[in-house]
Amino acid sequence: QTFIENNYTQAIAGMKLYDALLVNTIIEGMNLVAKEGPVVNDRNGVLILSATSGVHHQLAEGALTVSPTDIEGTMNALYEAITMTPEDRERRASLLANSVCREDITHWLHRQFLDIADLL
Repeated sequence: QTFIENNYTQAIAGMKLYDALLVNTIIEGMNLVAKEGPVVNDRNGVLILSATSGVHHQLAEGALTVSPTDIEGTMNALYEAITMTPEDRERRASLLANSVCREDITHWLHRQFLDIADLL
């Protein structure tokens, strides 16, 4: 079933229950879905993340990385995610959640100020 609407409750429910979350952007700044999913998910879901996502540098260690234009590579990553051992899923989910919690909005804002200071 496909839903095309802006439904916050449905989105949170989906994030809590996913087995695999595919965030396959071609180019963007800071993808919050890739950060929200691992924190909200209750099932040690696997994040499949585009190498060109703005959060890839932060989440790469716990995610499966794909090229946004590689259909076969994305298919293989989805298969790997749904057949992954429970131990590996738990390890990756923990890495992702810890990374997001460690590099929160305060951390991000501090880095922005440091970058501005470097320009002055």
